[in-house]
Amino acid sequence: MRILLFVSLFLLTACSTNTTVSVEPPTPTAVAAASTATAGAVSIDITPPPGMPMGGYSMMANRGQGFRTRIKARVIYLQDEQGEALALVQTDLTAASLLLHHRVAELVAKETGLAPGNIAITASHSHSAPVNFFDNDFYNKHMSSGKGLELDFLHFAAERISAGIQQAFATRRPAKIATGKKDIYGYNRNRSLAAYLANENVTLAEANPEAKFQAVDPALHMVRIDVQDEDGAFKPLAAFSSFSIHATALTSSVEVYNADLFAYVQKDLEWHVQQHHDTSWPVVHAFSTATQGDMAPALEERGDNRIGQHPVDWPAAKQLGHSIGAEAIQLFETLGSSLSDNIELASAAREINIREHNEVQNITLCSDPAVGSPVAAGAYERRTPWLTLLPVFHGGSVMARRWFFTEGCHGNKSHLGTAWLQPLVEPKDSFPNTVMFQLILINDMAVLPLPFEVTVEAGQRIRQRVLDSFAAHGQPLNFAWVASSSNGYFGYTTTPEEYALQHYEGGHTLYGKNSTPYLAAQLTVLAEDFLTQGAVHEFADEWVYPLKTNQFLPAPTTSKGERQWLTAPTKVAAKKAHDEDYIAVRWLDVAPRNIAWHEHLVSVEQRIDGSWQSLIINGEPIHDDGYDVEVRYLKDSKEGMAEYESRWYNPAAKGEYRFVIAARPGQPSLYSNVFH
Repeated sequence: MRILLFVSLFLLTACSTNTTVSVEPPTPTAVAAASTATAGAVSIDITPPPGMPMGGYSMMANRGQGFRTRIKARVIYLQDEQGEALALVQTDLTAASLLLHHRVAELVAKETGLAPGNIAITASHSHSAPVNFFDNDFYNKHMSSGKGLELDFLHFAAERISAGIQQAFATRRPAKIATGKKDIYGYNRNRSLAAYLANENVTLAEANPEAKFQAVDPALHMVRIDVQDEDGAFKPLAAFSSFSIHATALTSSVEVYNADLFAYVQKDLEWHVQQHHDTSWPVVHAFSTATQGDMAPALEERGDNRIGQHPVDWPAAKQLGHSIGAEAIQLFETLGSSLSDNIELASAAREINIREHNEVQNITLCSDPAVGSPVAAGAYERRTPWLTLLPVFHGGSVMARRWFFTEGCHGNKSHLGTAWLQPLVEPKDSFPNTVMFQLILINDMAVLPLPFEVTVEAGQRIRQRVLDSFAAHGQPLNFAWVASSSNGYFGYTTTPEEYALQHYEGGHTLYGKNSTPYLAAQLTVLAEDFLTQGAVHEFADEWVYPLKTNQFLPAPTTSKGERQWLTAPTKVAAKKAHDEDYIAVRWLDVAPRNIAWHEHLVSVEQRIDGSWQSLIINGEPIHDDGYDVEVRYLKDSKEGMAEYESRWYNPAAKGEYRFVIAARPGQPSLYSNVFH
């Protein structure tokens, strides 16, 4: 049975084509130093058309049929007086991609002067975001229900993010920044508590009913950026922040792209700051995940052995997101008193093929990756139906790990499908192998982007090694944080003690029990080289990726029909506890590939004193760049047209309203019937 299950999991493939993707390593054009430190920031929409597989829930995930909250890339460009520059890119994606990073670096080098090591692409780790844009076949095959690289989405995302970096560079202004941290509790909990408690330095007792809320990384880190307006006053522009939490408040049943609870944290701060500080520019909150490998949202636990789909609980995700957003707003406002125009920036980066260079500081990493049996059953509360009932797959079970011959680099890992069969159906070369180790320094704060989901204790050990290096050289830092799922994706990294128990996180630590010590050592070597030699930017001479490709986005077509309403606005009452009331309207429009989903499409207007005005409720604009207006594709129609539906969730109780569908080339705006 074990082999049959393995084959079913690893051989489910769609038609694919072999393609070699090449990216030219760039030679940046020098950009002159400014007389003062500058910054620019912009929020770029990267919402694709329907059809993209959504990442994180593997074969249980749906294909996106539209969006509830848009998928964004938020870009912050910083330059100090010495000419050192950084592009900090936060995305609402499940993870970043080394291939995406390299393509962006290639596109922006000439205009901005940014070297690849100056660019960090981080992620929220939303499990409802498009994927299949990775630099390896393994995660293009197993991250979602789709199989293969989607080249069109890769190019679209790279071009949009590159345009965002160029726009932020072009609109930079004199800047001030402040760095800070606030510990917040009650928003995350440890979903793999037994593994965490196995760490030799942990003293918490499992019997402690609050242990899962204490075995967390509580740090909310933030960089606040203000810039000078036309009158000479400095006003807020952006925040670059992080918190350790899985973006899994919404379950695999969700059918539309979204940024999970991160959307509320981002937008709450953006709208609050813009309104309270009267900025003439949109505020940008680039909010990324940190050491979230074992950090679940502090929501109602759903249990570990349930079979079937859990409900999609939007209200719970929203409430938790609002709560974290309020903490972020408070920290942002507190940092206002410590803003300074004394800005020092630096970066260091080294690209390493960890299969070929698997030794550092007497630490040996597995040269060949392997998947552990617990990966098949999934993580706690998000288990794969039925497989979780089998002890050989259930994370932490005594049958899910090896007890004999554990001296090797894979230790207690029981290979999914056995060690001899796994490489036959999943070749070692299909796994990710190249890590971009990177240090981002912003005044007294270090950001450590890693392409792994880092558990809280693993992150603490990595972070401390880097802090110790800087302190030993007389350059102590006040803050440091690990940005998980950044610049690529390798699954997880756990501590050796956590790894030995082979919970899901340990089983998904592909390169064995020494993964975290190896990563910490490589970052320490990078930090030491930076501190003694200065700038370190070491990349491969060529970026060439042989990959299997597939097409998930709808093909371009010619739409010959005319837009028209198909239904009047209709109220739909919530039927279950986790549902929401909404008002729905349907219309006929051009084919999905022709709509430009990354541009504004649907809004709600209210009639006040006889005139129609954009509706705003408690600071939230009621349009498709807010929380509560969903847009989804329904089905194709004749003449190259298609049917769509928009839903306004949690509608206001009183007033006269109408839906508005924004104009597109050759298609005028549509205004619905008035509803109350």
